[in-house]
Amino acid sequence: MGNKPFAKWAKAARLPGSEILEPFAGSNSLIKMLAEMGLCRHFKSFDVAPADSAVRRRDTLARFPKGFDVCVTNPPWLAKNSATGRGLPFPACRYDDLYKYALEKCLANCTYVAALVPESFITSGVFLERLDSFVSITAEIFGDTRQPVGLALFGPDETDDTEIWSGKKRVGLLSNLQAQRPQPQRGAVSVRFNDPDGNVGLFALDNTIEPSIRFCNVKELADYDIRPSCRSITKIMVDGKVKIAAWNKLLNEFRQSTHDVLMTSFKGIRKDGKYRRRCDWALARGIIHNV
Repeated sequence: MGNKPFAKWAKAARLPGSEILEPFAGSNSLIKMLAEMGLCRHFKSFDVAPADSAVRRRDTLARFPKGFDVCVTNPPWLAKNSATGRGLPFPACRYDDLYKYALEKCLANCTYVAALVPESFITSGVFLERLDSFVSITAEIFGDTRQPVGLALFGPDETDDTEIWSGKKRVGLLSNLQAQRPQPQRGAVSVRFNDPDGNVGLFALDNTIEPSIRFCNVKELADYDIRPSCRSITKIMVDGKVKIAAWNKLLNEFRQSTHDVLMTSFKGIRKDGKYRRRCDWALARGIIHNV
């Protein structure tokens, strides 16, 4: 959290003077970290299963604490489909992940909210109205996690746009980054994924060493078994001219200009210290259509 957007948010939230709410505290690690940074003098922490003596027991999803202006939290992450598959309870709500339901509670009750969320939050399209800044937390800053993480910083007022950061580097405004994403075009050439008879190959997932997503000569995948469920390596049938070099050039330009923040994140860190990324079919189709 030691970066410019968080420092700006903390100043606006009048830290360390304000009392901080941590509604999903667990072992109270965020409060302890803020105290070490000199940003927390007064706090109240809650959790349904406290793991620290300073944390009070409460189901805050059912009874959210009132009367707090400032909230700093790491809300529970649990996808609805995962909960169903594991036989775990999931609240009746419109969200596909528990962290979104928890974040809704925080924003409805607190003026300033700082939340650690899955990095994919920034492409989910929810809760953008008050989102001042979003930080993609790189491995160098948050090196003990294997799950792509983002820091969402909310203020009291609606914003015209959101500042996007990758670690300590400002990448740009969300609207400008979204405008750089190649979009599929109506009436453009047909593109069919996972076609065993395809005329171009795609390595759609970074390897564990470096950024390795690329279009390739289909001959490289001659012995690869293409299945309908393939999402990492596939053959594509493009009903038009194959332009592998140009497609890869646009792909790499997009990755460099956006610092991968808008690409689908994948659990795991490459040896170069960055999160692995996946090229979804919409992005791949957009690249093919825009060259």
